[in-house]
Amino acid sequence: MSRQHAMPLATDQEEQWFQDGWDCFDSGRFWHAHEAWEDLWNALKRRSAPLHEVRLVQGLIQTAALLYHHERKNTNGVLKQWIKLEPKLSGWVTAWGIDVRTHLEAISHYHGDVNKWLLVAGDAQLPKA
Repeated sequence: MSRQHAMPLATDQEEQWFQDGWDCFDSGRFWHAHEAWEDLWNALKRRSAPLHEVRLVQGLIQTAALLYHHERKNTNGVLKQWIKLEPKLSGWVTAWGIDVRTHLEAISHYHGDVNKWLLVAGDAQLPKA
């Protein structure tokens, strides 16, 4: 199932957590991106947002975690995060200004770089839709 768009975030605080996560992600601060998006994820769950949107945010959190593990050359961490995030982001085209399809493809390269460690996690950027 292909998903083109997510519903707008419901509150200014949700928007802020989302943007904070994006800013942290694009500046290579993956732990901080994870934390900001986790606040958003919890808020979406509390208000019973559509499950596919909750899972989308969870997938973004897991991409930040994958890159955090990649920076540390943690093979198991990268592999475990990929297994969790890939089904959550598959099928999305765009959401909240992110080209999710392109993002998933880019993250797949970091998954494929395990034990080679040729890519630099800090170079990752969320692609704009």
